[in-house]
Amino acid sequence: MRNITNKGSQVTSICVFCLLSPLVLVACAALPSSNSQNVQTRVQIDWVDFIKFGGITYEAASPGRPLVAKDLGPVFATIRFKLDGNVQAPNYQSKDGDAAFLNPGTKVYTVKGYKPTFRLAAYEDGELQLYESDTNPHAKVGADLLDISGKVLYIGINSPQDGRTELGSVKDSKQVEELVAMVLNAPVNQNYRSQGSSQYFIDFHLQDGTSVIRAYWPDSGELSRGILLPPAFGATIKQALN
Repeated sequence: MRNITNKGSQVTSICVFCLLSPLVLVACAALPSSNSQNVQTRVQIDWVDFIKFGGITYEAASPGRPLVAKDLGPVFATIRFKLDGNVQAPNYQSKDGDAAFLNPGTKVYTVKGYKPTFRLAAYEDGELQLYESDTNPHAKVGADLLDISGKVLYIGINSPQDGRTELGSVKDSKQVEELVAMVLNAPVNQNYRSQGSSQYFIDFHLQDGTSVIRAYWPDSGELSRGILLPPAFGATIKQALN
C-alpha cells in the first residue's frame, strides 16, 4: 500500500477491503485527517485471474494435474485487453476479450473433451493455465456451468482451510452418478450469496486426471457459483464425512 501526501494537509492511508465485483479483491484508499479540507483518493485493485468471452466470465482454476499441449483443442479466441495496470476503476464492467493478466494477443484454446462454455486454457508465463466458467448469464441449470456428465470417477469432500485436504469421499459409482445428476439438473441463481456456518470444497475427480473443485455450503445447498442443490446431496455428503 502506498502513502499519498497532499500538500498543506496530512493524509492518512488506510486499506479498505471490499468485494466490489466477483473480479475485484482489494481496494486501497487514502483519506484526509479530520482537519483537512482537501480529499485525495486513489484506488489500487487486485484483480482475480479471469478472462471473458461470449458473456461468460472464466476464472483461473487448478486442474489437479498440469495441463499439457495435447490437452488443447483449436484456438477459441484472442485476448484484446489487459486490465491489470490499465484500469483503476473498481466498478469497471468487463467486456468480451478482457483478461486480468493475459496480454493482448494471447491465444485462448479450447480444452479437448469439454465444452468451451465450461473450460478454456491459455499460456501464461510459458505455462498452461486452465480457466473454468464462473459466471454465465445464460445458465439455467448446473449443466450450463459444469460439463462433467459421464466424466467423474469419484467425489472428494475437501477441507475449508486449504481446499485440498480430503476429509471424506464418495466412490460408489451409483452414488457418484446420482450426485452428478443432482448437480447438472439443479437450478442456477448466480445472484445468490450463501452465508452459512460451515463450508467444504467438493472435488470432482475426472477420468482424464483433472479435477473440478467448487465451494459448497451445506446450510444453503449452494455449490459455487449459484448451483442450488437439493437436500439429498447434502445428506450424502454428510454421510461421507461421518
